Amino acid sequence: MRPILFCLLACTASSAWAAPRTVSCSGTGPLLVDVTIAGKPLRFMFDTALPGDGRIDEEVAKELGLAPGGIYPTDTDGGGIPLVKAEKFEFAGEGFPNATLWSVPLGAKKQPAEQRIDGAIGWQLLKGRVYTVDLANRRIILDDAELSDPSALGVAALMADEPSPSIPVSMGRVDSRATLNSGNMMGLVIPNSMQSKLQLTKEPWVSGKIGNGQTIKRARLKTPMTFGGLATPMTGIELLDVWETPNMGFLAMEPFAFTFDLKNNRVRITEPANKPRPARYGVAFDAEQSPPRIVRIFDLSVADRAGLREGDAIISINGARVQTQQEILAAMKAPKVSIEIERDGKPLTHQMSRE
Repeated sequence: MRPILFCLLACTASSAWAAPRTVSCSGTGPLLVDVTIAGKPLRFMFDTALPGDGRIDEEVAKELGLAPGGIYPTDTDGGGIPLVKAEKFEFAGEGFPNATLWSVPLGAKKQPAEQRIDGAIGWQLLKGRVYTVDLANRRIILDDAELSDPSALGVAALMADEPSPSIPVSMGRVDSRATLNSGNMMGLVIPNSMQSKLQLTKEPWVSGKIGNGQTIKRARLKTPMTFGGLATPMTGIELLDVWETPNMGFLAMEPFAFTFDLKNNRVRITEPANKPRPARYGVAFDAEQSPPRIVRIFDLSVADRAGLREGDAIISINGARVQTQQEILAAMKAPKVSIEIERDGKPLTHQMSRE
């Protein structure tokens, strides 16, 4: 069966925001925002790639008594995802009277109250509007200020004729398009079929697995990725067969702010100058190796700027030998870290601080 690509039409409350406003996002992972449906406060994830108006936990939808809204088709045999009508959907002080949401099992009612996510806002809920998703400062700015100059640095065409919109990107000599996916908690994910076309610093290495057991391979591009004519320091990629084209997930988007002009189908990418102090160092370890080794350095992270590299063997952290994942995690909670590593047979010490 080949999937059918459909887009749901979103109905906004008006042609412009009532007034410019800033919505602060909660949590430390995905961007979480407060919404209300039928007067009930809920917590939704803001997902820049989710097709349609959004989704809601099926048990929450039943609890609210939301009426059926048809089926979102996913294959040629008539199969699909049940929809419900969220007729009194409100977000950021705006009403979306005809919002239609996927009704799917998310396990929201089983989650701890402080971690509970009841659903997600899809990108088409705000169709025809202009807003900025500032991941670096964990906020959404609604102002309807159109991007008038398509040739300006950092402005890219938004290809919005598919369920998840994408932008043109270049990775060295390879031109492609990448989906902007704040709901994917990984970095820049590239399908394995593209590996032979890319110029990499060395052969990819295993850095983990996903839930279905598929192996994640990590690699670095020789030339940083560019988009909208903007040269970025981003070189880290993950090779994984989940999407048919590159997917720029939350961790790849996090250093930037993205202004989505859905009136003119454009996106502007900027790196905010007033970013807050980092909440983490941006490094992942494999403690199953002896000694433990670094398997991932996040682009633009504290660890990246401190000079740590994938493959470094960990000798000690803050003067203490570490051998297990628990020992590493405990040591990395310190606001300042002195990490002694071995690289190419030579001992080195790097200083890191989140202060």
